[in-house]
Amino acid sequence: MALPVKAERGRGVLRKLDRWIGVPILFGLSLLRSKRAKPEQIQSIGLCIFAAIGDALLASSLIADLRKAYPGSKITVFATSANAAAFDLITGFDDLVLVPITQPLAAIERVRAHPVDILIDTSQWPRIGALVATFSGARWTIGFETKDQNRHFSYDFSVKHSPKVHELDNFRALLAPLGIAATSMPPIDYSTFASIDCLNIKQPYLVLHPWASGNHFELREWPASSWAALACRIIDSGYGVVITGGTGDLDRADPLCQEIIRILDGLPPDSLLNLAGKANLMTTAAYLNGSSGVVAVNTGTMHLAALLEKPLVALHGPTNPHRWGPIYPGHSSQGNTLVLGLGLEEGGAYLNLGFEYPENPTYLMDQISVEAVIVALRKFSLNIA
Repeated sequence: MALPVKAERGRGVLRKLDRWIGVPILFGLSLLRSKRAKPEQIQSIGLCIFAAIGDALLASSLIADLRKAYPGSKITVFATSANAAAFDLITGFDDLVLVPITQPLAAIERVRAHPVDILIDTSQWPRIGALVATFSGARWTIGFETKDQNRHFSYDFSVKHSPKVHELDNFRALLAPLGIAATSMPPIDYSTFASIDCLNIKQPYLVLHPWASGNHFELREWPASSWAALACRIIDSGYGVVITGGTGDLDRADPLCQEIIRILDGLPPDSLLNLAGKANLMTTAAYLNGSSGVVAVNTGTMHLAALLEKPLVALHGPTNPHRWGPIYPGHSSQGNTLVLGLGLEEGGAYLNLGFEYPENPTYLMDQISVEAVIVALRKFSLNIA
């Protein structure tokens, strides 16, 4: 099959430089400075959250637990331009600082300009997060010790990252050095999108999110022909369909919508709305929240739908749903979520940190049938013919 190309220039090069340069620097720094004791007085806390939107949403769960434990402290989130929109939906922190994470010196300078007593780095494998924490000026630092990543040397306290638990539990473990048994979910602020009108689509409607991002994104996407067939079945059953996606997805979303129109030989009024590349995350959240159900690949939109507790069918291929899926430990989302995809024994679900692809990876997402998705939607009492 012909797969689309969505370039992420320099990603592989940056990852190699991060390892080749970051590891020896961190190790050398650990020899030059001793581990410090946790401050007795904690008045300011920083959270370095430098990953994509899905990770950012899950890592934001720490805000609620920190706020409970330190009600008078100032909480600063250090984010990036790639995930900043996630924090428009989150409540409980005091300040958001955007960090140019691909420019190490500028990133360090930006964080140092906002000194904190405790700095928690939520990065799992990039060494740049650990370097920023080391030079941040914080009085005490916490971060992950991730197997084979050699990034933990210079933290004052390192927490072992586990490949056997959901990533939400890994993030929660970062608060254990502070004596906090973290249990909170991401503090979504519904008021931020409550006033957005979602009536320009036939009611009721379903949201479809076909697009992934990141390394080998194409291996985590369902075939466009399957999305078109699913959308047609939904529209024929009397529902509206909303297509969501980011700015980089517009070029493929338009042809998908045209194919849906072609198959149906026209459309009932207001039955199809394409938001891909046309709506920000807040508007997307509003449409997710107003929907009767969501079908999505494993991406930030999937996590957002699950956190909003919408009926969700999550399509997985190489991504391990036990590590990155939309069913969260200690949360009541199980009844609202169904995961479809191949398990480990079938050749899928092998990604841990997100880049562990074999040399010639096999495309697996086409093994999920349209009928399987429709059967899953019916389990949510959605009448899809």
